[in-house]
Amino acid sequence: MESHPGTTKRICIVSPEYPPGQWGGLARTVQKVSLHAADMGLDVHVAHFTVAQSPVVLLDENRESELIDRVTVHHLLVGREHVRDSDRELWDCPHTLTLMMMYQSLEMLHQEFRFDLFHSFFLYPTGYVTALLARRVGVSSVVTLVGNDIKKYLFSPEKVAVCRIGLESSDRVAALSRELMEMAHALTPVEHKARIIYNSVTVPPEAWNKARSRGEPFKIGCGGIFKYAKGLPYLFKAISRIRLKHPVVLELLGALRQGERPVYEEMLRRTGIQDILVFRDALPHDRVGRWLRSLDAFALPSVSEGCPNILMEAMACGLPCVATRVGAVEDLVEDRVSGLLVPLGDSEALAKAVAEIIEDEDLARELGKNARRRMRQFHSARERAGWEAVYREMIAF
Repeated sequence: MESHPGTTKRICIVSPEYPPGQWGGLARTVQKVSLHAADMGLDVHVAHFTVAQSPVVLLDENRESELIDRVTVHHLLVGREHVRDSDRELWDCPHTLTLMMMYQSLEMLHQEFRFDLFHSFFLYPTGYVTALLARRVGVSSVVTLVGNDIKKYLFSPEKVAVCRIGLESSDRVAALSRELMEMAHALTPVEHKARIIYNSVTVPPEAWNKARSRGEPFKIGCGGIFKYAKGLPYLFKAISRIRLKHPVVLELLGALRQGERPVYEEMLRRTGIQDILVFRDALPHDRVGRWLRSLDAFALPSVSEGCPNILMEAMACGLPCVATRVGAVEDLVEDRVSGLLVPLGDSEALAKAVAEIIEDEDLARELGKNARRRMRQFHSARERAGWEAVYREMIAF
């Protein structure tokens, strides 16, 4: 579609998550990018997809739209096809209906609003569907890799070809870390159209300054949507080691993916840390900082990451942090300066790093102070400039 300088350009950001319905890092990132685009003077629409368990979802009644802080958010419901193996015919596929409805819903939205640019988050399925439509209607598209989309589905024989098509059909591929881009390039050449843009964080005026009473357990925190990628089993093993020498409490903030519950319960049984574990439901974002400042340290044991918002927020508070060397973490944390880094999948190394913070209060405070300084470099203006540069490559505004 031809773009005309001097007129307000309309973009469509496509995502499976958006606040306030979702709490995790992807939802937060999409919201921030949407607001950056609105600040650029663009007319921003978000196509927010949710999959219903019922297959009976109709295209003429699957959309609810609302204006949220200068962004028009279209909540789009798509059906899920239920095909039992015993009834499966040669042409049946368990995800055909869902992906087709995503495509058709987005197509109908485009017919009504005539977008100048599509920007999808998460490679499968939204990136694939969005890039396919954009290519067909002659509109530029950007796909953003955030973490599990390329680091999980790359190993799925069912989805890897679709991921490749999504990458190849997009005009630009953005990623929240260098590692994500390298994995995408290993699948299909993307370096010629690749951009790396880190998340941003606001450094709060109030810094972490907690003083522990004598005998009070050391409180270690971790937050997020807990699934395989977050590496909770390694943190549980580490805590079981640490408690042999130090009184500790582990606080988890967020939500546990249902499919991960058997692993979670088995690891509790194996490590025996039920008595020192507190699981808190997700908090509104404006209360997360207070929770972080109530901790003594923050640990992120992930085996896969993009650019973790919760780690950036913990560092911005001035909290001493331990994290694994995954995703953008090595770009965020200067090892032994603004945090402690350990290898992924290594509970012993994780335990030693947390114990070092427990045993050396001066180190803990120095790490926290430097973490807060480090996060000032990842400010909102930097993130916005990155996205603006990508958008200006695609459309004139």
